[in-house]
Formats: sequence, structure tokens, C-alpha cells
Amino acid sequence: MHSGLFLPGWGAPPALYQPGLPASWSVLEPPSFAASGGSLEGYRRWVEVELRSRGRSPLAGHSMGGALAILAAAEMPELVERLVLIAPAGLPLDKPIRRSLRDFARQVASGEYPRALAGTALLALAQAPRSALRVADRVRALDLRGECARVRAAAIPATVIGCRSDTLVTADRARALAEALGARYEELDLRGGHMWMLGDPERLAAAVAA
Repeated sequence: MHSGLFLPGWGAPPALYQPGLPASWSVLEPPSFAASGGSLEGYRRWVEVELRSRGRSPLAGHSMGGALAILAAAEMPELVERLVLIAPAGLPLDKPIRRSLRDFARQVASGEYPRALAGTALLALAQAPRSALRVADRVRALDLRGECARVRAAAIPATVIGCRSDTLVTADRARALAEALGARYEELDLRGGHMWMLGDPERLAAAVAA
């Protein structure tokens, strides 16, 4: 089996996920917000280049990374061995960005989100705030049901994992994406909401390796 590739969520440093991934998996470093110019197209091209350079691989992603994984599988099904999607974006989201930022601040204050990595995330945001927010707006507006149908037609094995405490990509949205993909769906009853893997990296490792 090829080594797996993991795509981080919006603004999340790759090191945030590494403790919860099997040794054979790599977390990819996305283009900066500044380099993206506020467009998703640069991120789509980035995933395409990575897949074409590595060959057919398992692909996983969290949140925005999950949406990028769906797009890659729809566009290049021959390069995606299987999908593991953790609270994937891909249906319109309605949680205000300011509420997500408050949740982030609360996780940093509690120590759940490592402060050094929080500093890395905030620096990336501060360097190109307008581009960062444009990317966020585009991710929040995505509706990938058409792409999901193409992934399903390509018979790519997929697993979608939702969490009952997630108020961004709610369990209902995660379940709807799983249905559109024809994917296996698993729903976790964990604290931590959209970032539950910070408190349970072992569960993330089990999900990705399954």
C-alpha cells in the first residue's frame, strides 16, 4: 500500500495533525494564504501536483482539506486509492466566522490547542488576512454534491467521520456528504467539536489507518 497523504484544514499547521497519524502518512504543507490570493484554485493545483508526483495514494483531509480531497478524487480518480474525510467541508456552512474564531481562542486558552502552533496559525493569518478570509468564504460556500457523485461513480472507497459536538461541519452535514459519496459513515460522540482530534489523536490514527 502506498503511504497516505493528509490535507490540513483552513489555517491549521500540518504539525497539528502529525501526532494522530500513522508513521506511513505525511501531512502536506498547503500554500500560504498570501500565495493563494484568496482563491481555491491554487490549493486544487497544489493537491494535483502532489498526487501526480507521488502516484496513486490514500488521501485524507480535515475540513477544508476534506473538500480538497473530494475535488481531487473527482478530478483524478485514478490517483486516489481511498478517501478518509474528517468533518469535511463541501456543503454550505452557516456558522459565523467570528464564532469559529472564539472557539479557537477558547481552545488556545485551555491548552487544548498547542500555543506554539496557534502562534504559527495566527502569523499566517496576519500576513494575508484578506486572502485568508476570502478562502474561508469560498470554502463555506462550497456545494460538492456533483463532485461526490463523480467520486461515487468511480467506486473510490471512502469513509466520512462526523462528530456530534461539531458546530461547524455538523454531524448532519457530514452524514449528507457520506450519503452523496456512497461512503461509510462514522459518528463520534467526543468533546472538542470541529477539532476533536486535538484531544484524541489515537482516534484520528485509527480512523486514517482503518
